[in-house]
Amino acid sequence: MHQTVPRRQEQPVLLCPAVVTDPALLGGVLSVLSYEDLTKVGLTVDEHKMRRLQGAIVVELRSAVTQALEDGETESPTGVAQVRIHVHQLDVMPPYWSARNLTLRHADGISTFCFDASHTGLEDLLADYTCVDQPSEQDMLTIDIRTGRFDR
Repeated sequence: MHQTVPRRQEQPVLLCPAVVTDPALLGGVLSVLSYEDLTKVGLTVDEHKMRRLQGAIVVELRSAVTQALEDGETESPTGVAQVRIHVHQLDVMPPYWSARNLTLRHADGISTFCFDASHTGLEDLLADYTCVDQPSEQDMLTIDIRTGRFDR
């Protein structure tokens, strides 16, 4: 009779940060990895960057939206539930997520408001986000600022 041994839940391995921030140490670690392992490491790094950027974007959006509501810039006094981020493209450059023309959808589910968040921290965050989540010309990113959920 075959018995299955219960698997332990994997715990993260904590390493000294210098292993991944010191180029010499990191090079030594990476040099022994197979191509497949290098791909896994790259994907894991990209996932962490994406989650960290998404969190920072949500924080910045909440701040910008709160300020817009306080300044009376929106058409509805109800809170904002979602923000749509549109793609922008200049001549020969690839499309990118733009802070210029955001659409705020209020909690009432009906009211929307166009909002320009350029010249805020969101502009730089979206430029970084474009590097890990490259949009195509017709894409739109919808962020639920209550839950932090990102949808394309």
